[in-house]
Amino acid sequence: MENMIFLVTIPKGPLYHCCRKIQESLWKEYNLGIDRLPEIHLTIDAFYYEDLNELEKIKNELHKVIAKISPFEIRSSGFGYIPHPHNCITLHIVKTKELKNVYTFIHNEMKEKGFRLRDFSPEEIVFHITLAGIHGRAWSEEESLEAFRKMRDFKLTEMAFVDELELWHPELDPEKKLISRVMLGAKE
Repeated sequence: MENMIFLVTIPKGPLYHCCRKIQESLWKEYNLGIDRLPEIHLTIDAFYYEDLNELEKIKNELHKVIAKISPFEIRSSGFGYIPHPHNCITLHIVKTKELKNVYTFIHNEMKEKGFRLRDFSPEEIVFHITLAGIHGRAWSEEESLEAFRKMRDFKLTEMAFVDELELWHPELDPEKKLISRVMLGAKE
């Protein structure tokens, strides 16, 4: 059976705290449920694997690739909406030249090593942080559009410094989610 894992970063500082407050507000106002909110994160890339052996190879090669990347900044620029069937409220992350280069470098390096990746070109990928719509109670398209309309004109323009990436299973439980964490530019 084929599985998927995700390479992510958790924004730090004001960007993280703003996202968490907005997420908490949305979940409370729309009664989206569950006791544990999904972790605020930005997905950089995603990888397919068939077994634990392949997963371990991905992890090891990613550590080598990430060691070649210097820390960088990300910047938000307002809110987005992913329509039905997802009905997601997102925070848009600006596709700066630096972020696009990081994505392209990781994506191409891992592809050249023979790994199977989610196949977005650097021009296609839309970087975002999901605030509501994936986990919890499924909300209607009307509810999600109402929430988006309330916030769409608000321009959240916070920045965050990215100095580490994490490899995750698609789990809410932090005990089951984290596969590995690696500092950018960390020589082995």
